[in-house]
Amino acid sequence: MTRYHRRIRRAKLRARSELDIFQWDRHQFAEQDFTIPESYDTLERIDYDQVSREEFIERFEEKSIPVVIRGVTQDWDACKNWNSETFLKKYYSQPFKVGEDDDGNNVYVKMKYFLKYAETDGLKDDSPLYIFDSGFISADVGSSKRRSSKREEEHASTLLNDYMIPKYFKDDLFQLAGDRRRPPFRWFVVGGPRSGTGIHIDPLGTSAWNTLTTGHKRWCLFPPGTPKSLYDPPMKPFDREAVSWFHHVYPRFAENDFELGKKYGMIQAIQHPGETMFVPGGWPHIVMNLDFTIAITQNFCSPTNFEAVWLNTRHARPKLAKKFRNEIERLYTKTGRCFYKDLLDKCRSLEYVPMLRMSTDDSSSSSSSSDSSDGDITSTESESDIGEICMCHKCKKRRRKEARRAGREVKDDKGSKDSKENKDNKDSMDSKGDEDRLGPPAMLA
Repeated sequence: MTRYHRRIRRAKLRARSELDIFQWDRHQFAEQDFTIPESYDTLERIDYDQVSREEFIERFEEKSIPVVIRGVTQDWDACKNWNSETFLKKYYSQPFKVGEDDDGNNVYVKMKYFLKYAETDGLKDDSPLYIFDSGFISADVGSSKRRSSKREEEHASTLLNDYMIPKYFKDDLFQLAGDRRRPPFRWFVVGGPRSGTGIHIDPLGTSAWNTLTTGHKRWCLFPPGTPKSLYDPPMKPFDREAVSWFHHVYPRFAENDFELGKKYGMIQAIQHPGETMFVPGGWPHIVMNLDFTIAITQNFCSPTNFEAVWLNTRHARPKLAKKFRNEIERLYTKTGRCFYKDLLDKCRSLEYVPMLRMSTDDSSSSSSSSDSSDGDITSTESESDIGEICMCHKCKKRRRKEARRAGREVKDDKGSKDSKENKDNKDSMDSKGDEDRLGPPAMLA
Protein backbone atom coordinates (compact mmCIF):
# COMPACT_ATOMS: atom_id res chain seq x y z
CA MET A 1 0.00 0.00 0.00
CA THR A 2 1.47 3.36 -1.04
CA ARG A 3 1.63 6.44 1.17
CA TYR A 4 -1.13 8.00 -0.93
CA HIS A 5 -3.46 5.06 -0.24
CA ARG A 6 -2.63 5.12 3.48
CA ARG A 7 -3.38 8.85 3.76
CA ILE A 8 -6.68 8.62 1.88
CA ARG A 9 -7.71 5.49 3.79
CA ARG A 10 -7.01 7.17 7.12
CA ALA A 11 -8.92 10.31 6.10
CA LYS A 12 -11.92 8.23 5.03
CA LEU A 13 -12.00 6.22 8.26
CA ARG A 14 -11.77 9.36 10.38
CA ALA A 15 -14.16 11.55 8.40
CA ARG A 16 -16.89 8.90 8.11
CA SER A 17 -16.29 6.20 10.66
CA GLU A 18 -19.80 4.80 10.14
CA LEU A 19 -18.69 3.52 6.73
CA ASP A 20 -16.49 0.52 6.17
CA ILE A 21 -13.57 1.44 3.94
CA PHE A 22 -15.03 -0.82 1.24
CA GLN A 23 -18.54 0.74 1.44
CA TRP A 24 -17.78 4.11 -0.10
CA ASP A 25 -19.21 2.94 -3.43
CA ARG A 26 -21.91 0.58 -2.14
CA HIS A 27 -24.80 2.45 -3.84
CA GLN A 28 -22.98 2.76 -7.18
CA PHE A 29 -24.06 6.38 -7.58
CA ALA A 30 -21.15 6.88 -9.97
CA GLU A 31 -23.14 4.88 -12.51
CA GLN A 32 -26.05 7.35 -12.39
CA ASP A 33 -26.45 10.64 -14.24
CA PHE A 34 -27.44 13.51 -11.93
CA THR A 35 -27.49 16.27 -14.53
CA ILE A 36 -30.80 17.96 -15.33
CA PRO A 37 -32.11 19.74 -18.44
CA GLU A 38 -31.32 23.45 -18.64
CA SER A 39 -35.08 24.10 -18.75
CA TYR A 40 -35.31 23.03 -15.09
CA ASP A 41 -33.11 25.98 -14.13
CA THR A 42 -35.63 28.75 -13.45
CA LEU A 43 -33.51 31.01 -11.26
CA GLU A 44 -33.17 34.62 -12.41
CA ARG A 45 -29.78 35.83 -13.68
CA ILE A 46 -28.42 39.38 -13.46
CA ASP A 47 -25.25 41.00 -14.78
CA TYR A 48 -22.81 42.33 -12.21
CA ASP A 49 -21.92 45.48 -14.13
CA GLN A 50 -25.53 46.40 -14.88
CA VAL A 51 -27.11 46.15 -11.41
CA SER A 52 -26.04 48.61 -8.73
CA ARG A 53 -25.58 47.73 -5.09
CA GLU A 54 -28.69 49.71 -4.12
CA GLU A 55 -30.80 48.00 -6.77
CA PHE A 56 -29.58 44.57 -5.71
CA ILE A 57 -30.47 45.20 -2.07
CA GLU A 58 -33.92 46.48 -3.02
CA ARG A 59 -34.77 43.74 -5.53
CA PHE A 60 -33.21 40.69 -3.90
CA GLU A 61 -31.72 41.04 -0.41
CA GLU A 62 -34.60 42.96 1.18
CA LYS A 63 -37.16 40.65 -0.43
CA SER A 64 -35.13 37.52 0.40
CA ILE A 65 -35.00 36.26 -3.18
CA PRO A 66 -32.18 34.01 -4.48
CA VAL A 67 -30.44 35.06 -7.68
CA VAL A 68 -27.47 34.11 -9.86
CA ILE A 69 -25.01 36.90 -10.67
CA ARG A 70 -22.89 36.79 -13.83
CA GLY A 71 -19.60 38.62 -14.31
CA VAL A 72 -18.36 38.83 -10.71
CA THR A 73 -15.06 37.10 -11.51
CA GLN A 74 -13.97 39.30 -14.42
CA ASP A 75 -11.08 40.85 -12.48
CA TRP A 76 -10.24 37.86 -10.27
CA ASP A 77 -6.79 36.29 -10.38
CA ALA A 78 -8.53 33.09 -9.26
CA CYS A 79 -9.77 32.58 -12.82
CA LYS A 80 -6.22 31.81 -13.96
CA ASN A 81 -4.65 30.66 -10.67
CA TRP A 82 -7.25 28.23 -9.36
CA ASN A 83 -6.69 24.98 -11.25
CA SER A 84 -5.15 21.59 -10.54
CA GLU A 85 -1.79 22.44 -12.11
CA THR A 86 -1.33 25.63 -10.08
CA PHE A 87 -2.56 23.99 -6.87
CA LEU A 88 0.00 21.21 -7.28
CA LYS A 89 2.73 23.76 -7.82
CA LYS A 90 1.83 26.16 -5.00
CA TYR A 91 0.12 23.96 -2.39
CA TYR A 92 1.70 20.57 -3.09
CA SER A 93 2.25 19.50 0.54
CA GLN A 94 -0.18 21.86 2.26
CA PRO A 95 -3.02 20.15 4.17
CA PHE A 96 -6.63 21.15 3.62
CA LYS A 97 -9.66 20.18 5.67
CA VAL A 98 -11.89 17.43 4.23
CA GLY A 99 -14.10 16.73 7.26
CA GLU A 100 -14.26 16.05 11.00
CA ASP A 101 -13.78 12.88 13.02
CA ASP A 102 -16.15 11.56 15.67
CA ASP A 103 -14.55 13.79 18.33
CA GLY A 104 -14.97 16.95 16.30
CA ASN A 105 -11.31 17.17 15.28
CA ASN A 106 -10.56 18.36 11.77
CA VAL A 107 -9.43 15.83 9.19
CA TYR A 108 -6.83 17.04 6.70
CA VAL A 109 -5.42 15.75 3.43
CA LYS A 110 -2.48 17.27 1.58
CA MET A 111 -3.33 18.87 -1.72
CA LYS A 112 -1.16 16.43 -3.72
CA TYR A 113 -3.05 13.45 -2.32
CA PHE A 114 -6.45 15.06 -2.65
CA LEU A 115 -6.02 15.95 -6.33
CA LYS A 116 -4.83 12.43 -7.12
CA TYR A 117 -7.82 11.04 -5.24
CA ALA A 118 -10.24 13.35 -7.08
CA GLU A 119 -8.86 12.16 -10.43
CA THR A 120 -8.84 8.42 -9.59
CA ASP A 121 -10.53 6.72 -6.61
CA GLY A 122 -12.88 9.62 -5.98
CA LEU A 123 -14.53 9.08 -9.33
CA LYS A 124 -15.94 5.77 -8.04
CA ASP A 125 -17.03 6.81 -4.53
CA ASP A 126 -20.70 7.58 -3.93
CA SER A 127 -19.94 10.84 -2.11
CA PRO A 128 -16.21 11.60 -2.41
CA LEU A 129 -14.03 13.49 0.04
CA TYR A 130 -14.44 17.23 -0.38
CA ILE A 131 -12.17 20.15 0.57
CA PHE A 132 -14.27 22.55 2.63
CA ASP A 133 -11.67 24.64 4.43
CA SER A 134 -12.56 27.74 6.44
CA GLY A 135 -9.00 28.47 7.51
CA PHE A 136 -7.16 28.04 4.20
CA ILE A 137 -4.17 27.13 6.37
CA SER A 138 -4.38 24.84 9.38
CA ALA A 139 -3.07 25.82 12.77
CA ASP A 140 -3.34 22.22 13.93
CA VAL A 141 -3.35 18.98 12.03
CA GLY A 142 -4.68 15.86 13.73
CA SER A 143 -4.14 16.16 17.45
CA SER A 144 -0.80 17.98 17.39
CA LYS A 145 -0.62 21.74 17.56
CA ARG A 146 1.77 23.50 15.23
CA ARG A 147 2.51 26.95 14.01
CA SER A 148 1.85 27.81 10.41
CA SER A 149 5.03 28.14 8.39
CA LYS A 150 5.91 31.33 6.56
CA ARG A 151 5.37 29.49 3.28
CA GLU A 152 1.84 28.42 4.26
CA GLU A 153 0.97 31.94 5.38
CA GLU A 154 2.12 33.23 2.00
CA HIS A 155 -0.05 30.61 0.28
CA ALA A 156 -3.07 31.58 2.35
CA SER A 157 -2.47 35.20 1.52
CA THR A 158 -2.33 34.26 -2.16
CA LEU A 159 -5.71 32.52 -1.97
CA LEU A 160 -7.23 35.53 -0.23
CA ASN A 161 -5.75 37.92 -2.77
CA ASP A 162 -7.00 35.89 -5.72
CA TYR A 163 -10.61 37.00 -5.25
CA MET A 164 -12.56 40.09 -4.24
CA ILE A 165 -15.78 40.24 -2.27
CA PRO A 166 -18.57 41.33 -4.64
CA LYS A 167 -19.86 44.87 -4.10
CA TYR A 168 -23.27 43.57 -2.99
CA PHE A 169 -21.75 41.73 -0.02
CA LYS A 170 -19.15 44.17 1.31
CA ASP A 171 -20.90 44.48 4.69
CA ASP A 172 -19.35 42.18 7.26
CA LEU A 173 -20.87 43.14 10.59
CA PHE A 174 -19.62 40.04 12.39
CA GLN A 175 -16.11 41.49 12.18
CA LEU A 176 -17.23 43.84 14.95
CA ALA A 177 -17.23 40.86 17.32
CA GLY A 178 -13.53 40.25 16.70
CA ASP A 179 -11.71 37.39 15.00
CA ARG A 180 -11.59 35.28 18.15
CA ARG A 181 -15.34 35.19 18.71
CA ARG A 182 -16.79 35.42 15.22
CA PRO A 183 -17.85 32.09 13.69
CA PRO A 184 -16.18 30.74 10.53
CA PHE A 185 -17.53 32.68 7.57
CA ARG A 186 -15.53 31.83 4.43
CA TRP A 187 -14.66 28.51 2.84
CA PHE A 188 -12.35 27.43 0.05
CA VAL A 189 -14.18 24.58 -1.69
CA VAL A 190 -12.78 21.91 -4.02
CA GLY A 191 -14.41 18.61 -4.95
CA GLY A 192 -15.20 16.06 -7.63
CA PRO A 193 -18.53 14.84 -9.00
CA ARG A 194 -21.21 13.88 -6.43
CA SER A 195 -19.42 15.62 -3.56
CA GLY A 196 -21.27 18.50 -1.95
CA THR A 197 -23.17 19.77 1.05
CA GLY A 198 -26.33 18.14 2.41
CA ILE A 199 -29.61 19.97 2.92
CA HIS A 200 -29.18 22.77 5.46
CA ILE A 201 -29.97 26.34 6.47
CA ASP A 202 -27.02 28.67 6.90
CA PRO A 203 -26.23 29.26 10.60
CA LEU A 204 -27.32 32.23 12.72
CA GLY A 205 -29.68 33.59 10.06
CA THR A 206 -26.81 34.69 7.82
CA SER A 207 -27.04 34.96 4.06
CA ALA A 208 -24.40 33.54 1.73
CA TRP A 209 -22.78 33.93 -1.64
CA ASN A 210 -20.96 31.21 -3.58
CA THR A 211 -18.76 31.95 -6.59
CA LEU A 212 -17.73 29.11 -8.87
CA THR A 213 -14.51 29.37 -10.90
CA THR A 214 -14.35 25.82 -12.27
CA GLY A 215 -16.97 23.16 -12.98
CA HIS A 216 -20.74 23.02 -12.43
CA LYS A 217 -22.89 22.78 -9.31
CA ARG A 218 -26.48 21.63 -8.99
CA TRP A 219 -28.67 23.50 -6.50
CA CYS A 220 -32.10 23.02 -4.95
CA LEU A 221 -33.54 25.75 -2.73
CA PHE A 222 -36.75 25.95 -0.68
CA PRO A 223 -38.47 29.10 0.63
CA PRO A 224 -38.48 29.71 4.39
CA GLY A 225 -41.43 27.99 6.03
CA THR A 226 -41.27 24.85 3.90
CA PRO A 227 -42.00 21.91 6.24
CA LYS A 228 -38.75 20.28 7.23
CA SER A 229 -40.39 16.87 7.12
CA LEU A 230 -40.68 17.35 3.35
CA TYR A 231 -37.25 18.64 2.36
CA ASP A 232 -35.26 16.80 5.07
CA PRO A 233 -37.08 13.52 5.81
CA PRO A 234 -35.56 10.34 7.28
CA MET A 235 -33.28 8.82 4.66
CA LYS A 236 -32.30 5.41 6.00
CA PRO A 237 -30.66 3.27 4.78
CA PHE A 238 -29.00 6.15 2.90
CA ASP A 239 -26.65 8.63 4.56
CA ARG A 240 -27.14 12.39 4.72
CA GLU A 241 -24.87 13.28 1.82
CA ALA A 242 -26.03 15.53 -1.02
CA VAL A 243 -25.98 12.74 -3.61
CA SER A 244 -28.20 10.59 -1.37
CA TRP A 245 -30.71 13.44 -1.16
CA PHE A 246 -30.89 13.82 -4.93
CA HIS A 247 -31.30 10.06 -5.28
CA HIS A 248 -33.83 9.50 -2.49
CA VAL A 249 -35.71 12.76 -1.76
CA TYR A 250 -35.63 14.78 -4.97
CA PRO A 251 -37.81 12.30 -6.94
CA ARG A 252 -40.68 13.00 -4.54
CA PHE A 253 -40.67 16.66 -5.59
CA ALA A 254 -40.22 15.78 -9.28
CA GLU A 255 -43.01 13.23 -9.70
CA ASN A 256 -46.26 14.17 -11.44
CA ASP A 257 -44.59 17.02 -13.33
CA PHE A 258 -43.07 18.53 -10.16
CA GLU A 259 -46.43 18.78 -8.41
CA LEU A 260 -44.90 18.88 -4.91
CA GLY A 261 -41.98 21.04 -6.01
CA LYS A 262 -44.28 23.66 -7.53
CA LYS A 263 -46.57 23.62 -4.51
CA TYR A 264 -43.76 24.55 -2.12
CA GLY A 265 -41.81 26.80 -4.47
CA MET A 266 -38.73 24.62 -4.96
CA ILE A 267 -36.10 26.35 -7.09
CA GLN A 268 -33.54 24.47 -9.17
CA ALA A 269 -30.37 25.89 -10.69
CA ILE A 270 -27.21 24.80 -12.46
CA GLN A 271 -24.33 27.09 -11.52
CA HIS A 272 -21.76 27.60 -14.28
CA PRO A 273 -18.15 28.80 -14.09
CA GLY A 274 -17.97 32.51 -13.30
CA GLU A 275 -21.44 32.61 -11.75
CA THR A 276 -22.21 33.65 -8.18
CA MET A 277 -25.15 32.23 -6.27
CA PHE A 278 -26.86 34.45 -3.67
CA VAL A 279 -28.71 32.49 -0.95
CA PRO A 280 -30.79 34.63 1.46
CA GLY A 281 -30.88 33.68 5.12
CA GLY A 282 -33.47 31.10 6.15
CA TRP A 283 -33.60 29.31 2.77
CA PRO A 284 -33.00 25.53 3.07
CA HIS A 285 -30.70 24.50 0.24
CA ILE A 286 -28.54 21.67 -1.02
CA VAL A 287 -25.68 21.72 -3.50
CA MET A 288 -23.89 18.91 -5.34
CA ASN A 289 -20.95 19.06 -7.72
CA LEU A 290 -21.60 17.66 -11.18
CA ASP A 291 -17.91 17.56 -12.10
CA PHE A 292 -14.60 18.77 -10.64
CA THR A 293 -15.31 22.17 -9.09
CA ILE A 294 -13.43 24.99 -7.38
CA ALA A 295 -15.31 27.69 -5.53
CA ILE A 296 -15.20 30.28 -2.76
CA THR A 297 -18.16 30.93 -0.48
CA GLN A 298 -18.84 33.32 2.38
CA ASN A 299 -21.62 33.90 4.90
CA PHE A 300 -22.36 37.46 5.92
CA CYS A 301 -24.38 39.67 8.20
CA SER A 302 -25.48 42.98 6.68
CA PRO A 303 -27.74 45.83 7.86
CA THR A 304 -30.49 44.24 5.76
CA ASN A 305 -30.49 40.84 7.51
CA PHE A 306 -29.20 42.15 10.85
CA GLU A 307 -32.46 41.65 12.77
CA ALA A 308 -32.74 37.95 11.88
CA VAL A 309 -29.05 37.39 12.55
CA TRP A 310 -29.24 39.22 15.87
CA LEU A 311 -32.19 37.14 17.12
CA ASN A 312 -30.51 33.89 16.11
CA THR A 313 -27.16 34.91 17.57
CA ARG A 314 -28.67 36.12 20.83
CA HIS A 315 -30.20 32.69 21.33
CA ALA A 316 -27.49 30.41 19.94
CA ARG A 317 -24.34 32.36 20.81
CA PRO A 318 -25.16 34.72 23.74
CA LYS A 319 -21.51 35.60 24.43
CA LEU A 320 -20.97 36.47 20.80
CA ALA A 321 -24.16 38.56 20.81
CA LYS A 322 -23.01 40.45 23.91
CA LYS A 323 -19.63 41.18 22.35
CA PHE A 324 -21.37 42.18 19.14
CA ARG A 325 -23.66 44.69 20.84
CA ASN A 326 -20.96 46.11 23.11
CA GLU A 327 -18.78 46.84 20.10
CA ILE A 328 -21.68 48.55 18.29
CA GLU A 329 -22.30 50.73 21.37
CA ARG A 330 -18.60 51.56 21.63
CA LEU A 331 -18.35 52.57 17.99
CA TYR A 332 -21.49 54.69 18.19
CA THR A 333 -20.19 56.47 21.29
CA LYS A 334 -16.83 57.01 19.60
CA THR A 335 -17.98 58.08 16.14
CA GLY A 336 -21.61 59.16 16.55
CA ARG A 337 -22.36 57.65 13.12
CA CYS A 338 -26.01 57.02 12.28
CA PHE A 339 -24.99 53.62 10.86
CA TYR A 340 -24.15 52.32 14.35
CA LYS A 341 -27.11 54.11 15.91
CA ASP A 342 -29.49 52.30 13.56
CA LEU A 343 -27.95 48.93 14.49
CA LEU A 344 -28.17 49.76 18.19
CA ASP A 345 -31.80 50.84 17.81
CA LYS A 346 -32.58 47.49 16.16
CA CYS A 347 -30.99 45.64 19.08
CA ARG A 348 -33.07 47.62 21.55
CA SER A 349 -36.29 47.18 19.58
CA LEU A 350 -35.77 43.41 19.61
CA GLU A 351 -34.98 43.22 23.32
CA TYR A 352 -38.36 41.75 24.26
CA VAL A 353 -38.93 39.74 21.09
CA PRO A 354 -39.03 36.01 22.00
CA MET A 355 -35.89 34.11 21.16
CA LEU A 356 -35.91 32.27 17.88
CA ARG A 357 -35.65 28.51 18.01
CA MET A 358 -32.08 27.59 17.29
CA SER A 359 -31.61 25.86 13.95
CA THR A 360 -30.30 22.33 14.15
CA ASP A 361 -28.79 22.72 10.71
CA ASP A 362 -25.06 23.25 10.33
CA SER A 363 -23.39 25.43 7.73
CA SER A 364 -21.06 24.20 5.12
CA SER A 365 -20.60 21.97 7.00
CA SER A 366 -19.87 20.25 7.82
CA SER A 367 -18.48 22.90 8.40
CA SER A 368 -19.90 24.27 10.25
CA SER A 369 -19.21 26.47 12.32
CA SER A 370 -20.86 26.44 15.66
CA ASP A 371 -22.38 23.07 16.69
CA SER A 372 -25.07 24.94 18.54
CA SER A 373 -27.75 22.27 18.90
CA ASP A 374 -26.27 19.95 21.47
CA GLY A 375 -29.29 17.95 22.38
CA ASP A 376 -31.97 18.70 19.83
CA ILE A 377 -33.39 15.71 17.98
CA THR A 378 -35.09 16.49 14.72
CA SER A 379 -37.11 14.33 12.40
CA THR A 380 -33.99 13.68 10.38
CA GLU A 381 -32.02 12.55 13.38
CA SER A 382 -34.56 10.31 15.05
CA GLU A 383 -33.11 7.03 16.17
CA SER A 384 -36.44 5.28 15.84
CA ASP A 385 -37.04 5.81 12.13
CA ILE A 386 -36.80 2.10 11.40
CA GLY A 387 -36.30 0.79 14.92
CA GLU A 388 -32.51 1.00 15.01
CA ILE A 389 -29.85 3.44 16.13
CA CYS A 390 -28.78 5.91 13.45
CA MET A 391 -25.05 5.76 12.74
CA CYS A 392 -24.72 8.92 10.66
CA HIS A 393 -22.05 11.41 11.72
CA LYS A 394 -24.58 13.95 12.99
CA CYS A 395 -26.42 11.51 15.26
CA LYS A 396 -23.22 9.96 16.59
CA LYS A 397 -21.91 13.39 17.45
CA ARG A 398 -25.13 14.26 19.29
CA ARG A 399 -25.04 11.01 21.26
CA ARG A 400 -21.45 11.67 22.33
CA LYS A 401 -22.41 15.09 23.63
CA GLU A 402 -25.34 13.64 25.53
CA ALA A 403 -23.08 10.95 27.01
CA ARG A 404 -20.52 13.52 28.12
CA ARG A 405 -23.27 15.65 29.64
CA ALA A 406 -24.71 12.64 31.45
CA GLY A 407 -21.23 11.74 32.69
CA ARG A 408 -20.74 15.20 34.11
CA GLU A 409 -24.11 15.06 35.86
CA VAL A 410 -23.30 11.68 37.39
CA LYS A 411 -19.93 13.00 38.52
CA ASP A 412 -21.56 16.08 40.06
CA ASP A 413 -24.16 13.93 41.84
CA LYS A 414 -21.44 11.63 43.13
CA GLY A 415 -19.44 14.63 44.29
CA SER A 416 -22.42 16.03 46.15
CA LYS A 417 -23.12 12.65 47.73
CA ASP A 418 -19.47 12.24 48.79
CA SER A 419 -19.48 15.74 50.22
CA LYS A 420 -22.59 14.98 52.24
CA GLU A 421 -21.14 11.68 53.49
CA ASN A 422 -17.90 13.41 54.47
CA LYS A 423 -19.87 16.01 56.38
CA ASP A 424 -21.90 13.33 58.20
CA ASN A 425 -18.72 11.42 59.03
CA LYS A 426 -17.12 14.60 60.34
CA ASP A 427 -20.14 15.36 62.54
CA SER A 428 -20.06 11.78 63.84
CA MET A 429 -16.36 12.02 64.63
CA ASP A 430 -16.84 15.36 66.39
CA SER A 431 -19.62 13.84 68.49
CA LYS A 432 -17.44 10.85 69.32
CA GLY A 433 -14.60 13.19 70.28
CA ASP A 434 -16.83 15.05 72.70
CA GLU A 435 -17.83 11.76 74.31
CA ASP A 436 -14.19 10.74 74.70
CA ARG A 437 -13.33 14.03 76.42
CA LEU A 438 -16.41 14.27 78.67
CA GLY A 439 -17.27 10.64 79.10
CA PRO A 440 -20.52 8.77 78.41
CA PRO A 441 -23.81 10.54 79.12
CA ALA A 442 -24.40 8.29 82.13
CA MET A 443 -21.13 9.39 83.75
CA LEU A 444 -21.95 13.03 83.15
CA ALA A 445 -25.24 12.56 84.86
